[in-house]
Amino acid sequence: MSLSTGTLPPPADTADAAHRRPRVTTNRQRVTWVTAAMLVLLAAGTAWSLSIGSQHIDLSNLPAAIFHARTTDELIVHSIRLPRVVLALCVGAALAVAGALMQAVAANPLAAPEIMGVNAGAVLVVVLAVTVVPSLSGAPTILLAFGGAAAAGVSVMLLAGSGRGRVSPVRLALAGVTASSLLISLTQVLIIFDENSTDSVLFWLVGGVNYAGWTDVRNLAPWLVIGLAGAFAMARPLNLLALGDDMARGLGQNVERTRLFGSALVVVLCGAAVSVAGPVAFIGLIIPHIVRRLVGSSYVVLLPLCALGGGALVLYADTVSRYVKPPFEVPAGVVTALIGAPIFVYLARRQKVTS
Repeated sequence: MSLSTGTLPPPADTADAAHRRPRVTTNRQRVTWVTAAMLVLLAAGTAWSLSIGSQHIDLSNLPAAIFHARTTDELIVHSIRLPRVVLALCVGAALAVAGALMQAVAANPLAAPEIMGVNAGAVLVVVLAVTVVPSLSGAPTILLAFGGAAAAGVSVMLLAGSGRGRVSPVRLALAGVTASSLLISLTQVLIIFDENSTDSVLFWLVGGVNYAGWTDVRNLAPWLVIGLAGAFAMARPLNLLALGDDMARGLGQNVERTRLFGSALVVVLCGAAVSVAGPVAFIGLIIPHIVRRLVGSSYVVLLPLCALGGGALVLYADTVSRYVKPPFEVPAGVVTALIGAPIFVYLARRQKVTS
């Protein structure tokens, strides 16, 4: 009995590995290139933001100005422009990661801090403390923002009917927009009642880092570190949650605890960001969708890149806002709203309306 002279096929696991290897390599290369591009954008945006203003500073003088504060230019960079850049990066990172977490926890692509009323709730409580209830004004602004953000987020989820199973994207968006409109209207009523703080509060309501200082950075930093560390630690549980509740439970995931912890991190990140910069709009909606298109849906990669992308977007929005009506400056929230509103409409139109 003769044997065939043909070559034997490779084992199944070897063939599968050969198929998988190019895809894994390509994805890693893509992540590397996207990360490098974002870092370049951050470096260029930082240099651009530090150099422009009423007094132009040459790029060659920036390194000395960042680390020393002897001449007038160095004092301007170190005391005014550098904290503004750092705060923009921190606020953008907080809001973008919060948006990615919220979309994972709600299993909803339209979930975002500004869509679900979280930012509006934080704003309402802070303005309430400033204008109507003086006894609350002594409380830390961040803690007030935490309380408002948590109350608003829970209310929107209940309004959308989350207790009856998975909520449709459009229903959640409608509930969030309705709650946000109501909270913003209440905030405006509070401002009307207290005319003394109208100018400063209205500017803060749009969202921006125009008046940033090192005190704001120090107030935000510990909460940002806690929020980002917790979010990065949740990356693998969020990947399991994305498979569906039944599959996640079958793989040993405590779905309820994951959602609760993720929601708490959203409140921490959003409350901290809003307390120092106001409700900068659409960062938590735009960045996660862009990053997913670039590197996929794995939260191990998605969350760190959202932090970089969010920081870059707020930094560039703040820089561009200085050119809208020179020599006056508008808040960065105006620029992010102009970018984010069309994207939100596009995403909403793509979702299938379900009852």
